[in-house]
Amino acid sequence: MYNQEQIQELFGNEVLEYLKNKNKGGRVNEKGNTYENFFTVYKLALLSREVLEDEKELSFASQIMTFVDDLIINYLQENFCQHYQLKNTSNLRWGTGLRSIADDFAKQYELNQAVSRRSEITLVVSDSELRERLATDIPEEIAEFSKVNYFHFAPSLPKVLQEEHEFRKAVEYLCAFDNPEPDKVECVASVILGAWVSSDKSNISVVELLEKARQSQPSYIRYLGSQDVQLDPEVKTILAQIEYFTYSISRGFFQWQFANGLEEGTLSYSCETESFRRFQERIKRIKPTTFEELEILF
Repeated sequence: MYNQEQIQELFGNEVLEYLKNKNKGGRVNEKGNTYENFFTVYKLALLSREVLEDEKELSFASQIMTFVDDLIINYLQENFCQHYQLKNTSNLRWGTGLRSIADDFAKQYELNQAVSRRSEITLVVSDSELRERLATDIPEEIAEFSKVNYFHFAPSLPKVLQEEHEFRKAVEYLCAFDNPEPDKVECVASVILGAWVSSDKSNISVVELLEKARQSQPSYIRYLGSQDVQLDPEVKTILAQIEYFTYSISRGFFQWQFANGLEEGTLSYSCETESFRRFQERIKRIKPTTFEELEILF
């Protein structure tokens, strides 16, 4: 995305060495970056609607050789990027000179201009009062392209979801169900987190990340394809003959109900997976005629 020659030419050797050390330190501490990872999951969930419905091409990167590197979101069709620096602290200043946040923001914007890329740079903090102070005190030279946002910190993802309403709603959109239960929402957020943490963060698309997350079982992430999932016609015929049994396919997942809701459930794997293909094969082989016979095939 950026190369050392560009940075050296623009800012000189001292800045390049600073950036190398900064990048090295970020990579060493990467496993402990809980706050950064939770925020990234939030942005992934929030932007997924634009990717799935508006067909925007977005990629995510982190801890690459650049000045503001906790999270970089690239809008590929628009030649635009968003940089985020995250600070889980209550004591922070913009500062001045090399190694300060203000200087990192200024140099990041200059670097983006040098490669003809429009950009917006945001400082994200976990203290709401600090956010207000920093937003008021943004240095004039970076004010045009800089923002300060608040994002709640908690040691566990479920607690963050409880506090961040927009985060929870974004994850609900990705769920395979309407009005999902909290455990399903937490499951979706957790598998997205796992996909991000285990990925090459130099540049990965949102679609790749979501597809990777969907490989987990259970994942409960909605079907991402554009065509409706269809059951095998023979399976449809068999299921139609089971008394008091109904089913539907919602966002790519098989949901069933027996005796008007006396029992109900959802298969933990989506309908385009190999697991679901094997489920249909079991039905065709056994040919259940009662719910009791079908239930053992789930």
